[in-house]
Amino acid sequence: MFVIEIYQIGVLVKKNIKKGGSMMKKLHLFTGMIFVFLLITTGVWAAALDTTGPIKIGFMGNMSAPFSLSAKGAATMAVDEINKAGGIQGRQVKLIVEDTKGEIPKAVEIYKKLVMNDRVLAVFIGEKVEMGVAGMEIGAELFPEYPHIFFSTIGSGDDIWHRVRDNYKKYRFGFQTYYAISTNYLKILAPDNIDCFKNQINIKKVAILYEDMEWTKPLRQGIPNVSPSLADIYKSKGVNVVYQTTTSLDQKMFNPIFEEIAKSGADLIDCAVGYIDQPAFIKQWAQSSARNIPVFIWGGLAGMPPIWKMTEGKVNSLMVGSSLVRVAITPKTIPFMDNLVKNYKVGPIFGSHTTYDTIYGFKKAIEKAGGTGNIDNLIKQLEQVEEVAVLGTIGWNAKYHYNLPPPKYITPIVQWQDGEMKVIYPLKYKMADYKAPKDLRK
Repeated sequence: MFVIEIYQIGVLVKKNIKKGGSMMKKLHLFTGMIFVFLLITTGVWAAALDTTGPIKIGFMGNMSAPFSLSAKGAATMAVDEINKAGGIQGRQVKLIVEDTKGEIPKAVEIYKKLVMNDRVLAVFIGEKVEMGVAGMEIGAELFPEYPHIFFSTIGSGDDIWHRVRDNYKKYRFGFQTYYAISTNYLKILAPDNIDCFKNQINIKKVAILYEDMEWTKPLRQGIPNVSPSLADIYKSKGVNVVYQTTTSLDQKMFNPIFEEIAKSGADLIDCAVGYIDQPAFIKQWAQSSARNIPVFIWGGLAGMPPIWKMTEGKVNSLMVGSSLVRVAITPKTIPFMDNLVKNYKVGPIFGSHTTYDTIYGFKKAIEKAGGTGNIDNLIKQLEQVEEVAVLGTIGWNAKYHYNLPPPKYITPIVQWQDGEMKVIYPLKYKMADYKAPKDLRK
């Protein structure tokens, strides 16, 4: 209809052209306006992507938080390595670092600055998922005029990839790189973990503790038409769930919980926690009636070296998902850890591996795309890329843009044994046999 109307106007002008030039001038003005309108509405009129100068990457995080500092160090290391090796297709990479101070409004303003003023090709947010969500929303507003890629390299949960699932066209520029999302927790990690516990501990009864956060809701409730709850997965594996509870992040007294668990007869305490006061939790467990019941914590401070001193060794025998153990998952693992500590003065805590791996995955996608001139071609290459990484193979689900799940990208289960973290699962990377709490306390 729109094209027909323009054609009709052209015919009308031809009929009246002998009457003077005013109609022709009006047509030129009108068609110019139509051209601008089409550019805007189709997204063609957008800030041109730089295809010759440095490839700019923006990194933002809370620079008073250890995880953001570690991720920043990893990003700097990756960029330094890439530039030393000749850059990406001969172009150097420029890293622009910004401090959000942990404030969402500030994060939004920084995101705008990076995309609109600094004209970065990609924004990396190395911070909690709320920051990633805020960035993704402002990014979606800017994307039609300022094409770019967004990576969340620390935020867990489902809020980011769900946006891609629910509105691919709007959020296709966004990718999530963290160890797992709820779907993979329930469909891959939980069954694998349960098999590990059954084989190594011979569990028949389990107590489950959740922290009250968004990321544990799917574990508690299941995901409709996708997966049952964590408790139901245990039951399907022949393990009886004898106790369940949820704790708040500000809770400090855990003794009543441990006493109830001791009475339940549980063979294992499965703790879907990452942000509670883990030192207090561990100390109280080690002094409770449940002290000889094995504990597994999904992640957090319990999987970091400082926890040994913080708990005065009471973490001994505890199992935890940790990427901070010195085991060669790939040829990149040990060199990454050593280089980060020696030359960048930060420890390889959670978020550092994923940030480093994401930059290398991004590099390979640019090379596969033949450059940075076509953002949708770059997105398609990110959806297909697989690259050897620190923790396995980096890549993203082509449909939903979360990173590849185990066994491609893994977090080992380790057990604290006399001051050291030892991998007990997967068996491919096993460093030691599981030992019971009572045996390690002798």
